[in-house]
Parts: sequence; C-alpha cells; structure tokens
Amino acid sequence: MIILGLAVAPLLGIGGWYQGLFVNVLCGLFAVGLVTYLRLWRKVGFTTLWRGRAAGILLLIPLSEALLWMLPAGLIEQPPGFGLWAVTLLLVGFNEELISRGVVLERMRRSFGAYSSVAITAALFGLQHLSAFATTDRGAYDVLTNVLVSACYGFALAAFQFRFAWIWPLILIHGLADFTTILTSDGLSDAAVVVTLVLFLAYGILVIRTRPVRLGANSDRLERSAQP
Repeated sequence: MIILGLAVAPLLGIGGWYQGLFVNVLCGLFAVGLVTYLRLWRKVGFTTLWRGRAAGILLLIPLSEALLWMLPAGLIEQPPGFGLWAVTLLLVGFNEELISRGVVLERMRRSFGAYSSVAITAALFGLQHLSAFATTDRGAYDVLTNVLVSACYGFALAAFQFRFAWIWPLILIHGLADFTTILTSDGLSDAAVVVTLVLFLAYGILVIRTRPVRLGANSDRLERSAQP
C-alpha cells in the first residue's frame, strides 16, 4: 500500500511532504476495510468507552514516554505546521494499531499463547519498518535501530491489547508518541532510549501477567451505547 501510494501520488499532482499524508490516508482506508471485513471493531475494543481502572492506570506508562520527548526544550514546529503533522501521525497510529494490534494480534492469539502471540506481533511490527529501506534514504544503522525500537514498543502495546482489548487509546498514544518523537527539539540520549526499551519489555511482561479483563453489565451497556 505504501509503495502504491508513493507511485500514484505524483500522478495526482501530490508531491513532497504531502505524499506521506496521502499514503497514510490510503493505509488508513485499507485498515478500515480490513477490520470491517473481519468484523473486529468491537472485538478489538474500538467501540469500548472505558475498560476499567487497571487499564487506565497502565496506559499512563506509554503516555508518559510519549510526553517525555517534549522535555526539556519542547517541540519545534516544522513545515507544514503542527496541525498537518498531527493529522498525519494520528493516521499512522490509526492504521498501524488497527493492523498490528488489531488484525495481526487477533490472528496470532488464535494459535499461540499470550507471550508468543505478543512477541510475534511485536517482531512483525518491528520488521515492517524495514520498508524505510525502500521508501527513504536513511542509513542502515538508523533503519535497523528503528526496527528494534519499534519491536520493543510494539511488545508493550501488544501486551496491553492482548490483556485489555481496548485499542482506541493505543491509537491516540501511538500518534502522540510519533508526534513528539519527530518534532522534539532535543531528543533523548541513546542511554535514555535503551532504558525506555527495557522498560517497555518489562511493562509488556507485567501487563501480560495481570488478570484478564472481565466486563460487567455496566461496561457492556457502555460498549453497546458506543456502537455506530
């Protein structure tokens, strides 16, 4: 889909930065079609308003990591502005979460246990970032480092989704994390990044070991009321 979008965009007069936006719109539409075809919207928790206190508290960890990139010097506005960057990166979070932590994880959990399905989903999520070799001019070290970082991050989010099946907060946090990481004025040191990766892995293991979510009558009513 990415390769197709990059090939079609110039034919439509879309160039430069806006090609990325166009590609992410296509990927978002593909994700919507796939999740709709497989009837996963409710199962992955897209229509669930609230999943409970434990889920809410555990979300604070990836949310804090996303906000950490804003420290200490804040963000730098890059062309074409914060607004379009926010839209594009929210689309990235939308399509990547629906496909990876939605479709792929749901398929893996049918055949594997908790740790295996989460680990395989995380590994595949990391490996999909090898696409940067075909779509960018980034060096091998940069791309492979991003693969490792994405896999560890994906492990944490996949663990949360496996345990709580509540995907829309992950979409927002994922989009925010990409936003702050790309637009940070002073990125984290390599040592700090390594620490966050270890914490993501530990977080994932902790989440997997927590009790499975149990929906009560009130939660069921909330979920039904959110159905489109």
